[in-house]
Amino acid sequence: MKAGRIILLALLLTSLAAPLRAATVSGVAAVVNDRVITTHQLDQAVAAALEGKPQPPPVELANLRSQLLSRLIEDSLVEQKIAELGLKVSDEEVEAAIRDVQQQNHLTREQLVAALQAQGMDFAAYREGLRKQMLRFKLVGREVQSKVEVTNQDALDYFREHIDDYREAPYMRISRITFPVPSTASAKAREAIRAQAEEARQKLLAGEDLNVVLKTYAAAGAEGGDMGTFKEGELSDVFDQAIRDLQQGQVSEVVDGPQGNLYLFKVEVRKPGTIRKFDTVKGEIEKTLLEKKREDRFKEWAQGLRKDAYIDIRI
Repeated sequence: MKAGRIILLALLLTSLAAPLRAATVSGVAAVVNDRVITTHQLDQAVAAALEGKPQPPPVELANLRSQLLSRLIEDSLVEQKIAELGLKVSDEEVEAAIRDVQQQNHLTREQLVAALQAQGMDFAAYREGLRKQMLRFKLVGREVQSKVEVTNQDALDYFREHIDDYREAPYMRISRITFPVPSTASAKAREAIRAQAEEARQKLLAGEDLNVVLKTYAAAGAEGGDMGTFKEGELSDVFDQAIRDLQQGQVSEVVDGPQGNLYLFKVEVRKPGTIRKFDTVKGEIEKTLLEKKREDRFKEWAQGLRKDAYIDIRI
């Protein structure tokens, strides 16, 4: 079960999904037009934000309460605007959203309910919180989304300013020949194997194909071939040092490797980090810019709501 995504969704909906019980109201934190935000409601938000964390110093706690009260005021203004515009989310839309959550997380309804209960939320509260979140999305779509636009020039400017974000990592394709050196080999036998490796290197430097050279020494136990592609830093330090400065087509010195074996490396291909073409990343950039512009526009819109509202903070 992918509980992490369920946890995240539950956290996003906590402030919307926790119903207020009149019996626990202890005072008025703020009045927003004709609606009240209670101190109990603020205490719940603080408790949720601090769950699993140590109690902060008094100054930090006061700042947190102020930030959360500001968020609750914004939530209240948004809910009032939703009511004013008469926006609705049907039971069918909520059910479709829940089925989508189940599908994305590969959960049955029973597993979803269990995951929510593990986070201290019953299904009815989750459903209602999801409805309110969907209403908020509808409001954003109506008041903000239609006023947000990303032009081709916007995307191109972003691409140029963040060009390194779209640079592919350099890579190389390497072939090798390994000359095994038995741990029981005498000093004379080791020297003979090294001589073979040096001889093979000279053949490679002379332009002989690596696979042909490999076959020449196969009877002596040599093995190897194409190792595939690697990004910089993916090889062990010993091998990385041996090929770091080699250009395409060049051959390494004889390398003393692990367990005493000897290695030859040839860089078959070396490609620098290339920039992805603008047309291939344009969609990604437009999505990034839309989200940023939508967020900025929503902040401006929310500030406008505050400016036109009656807000009386009483704590």
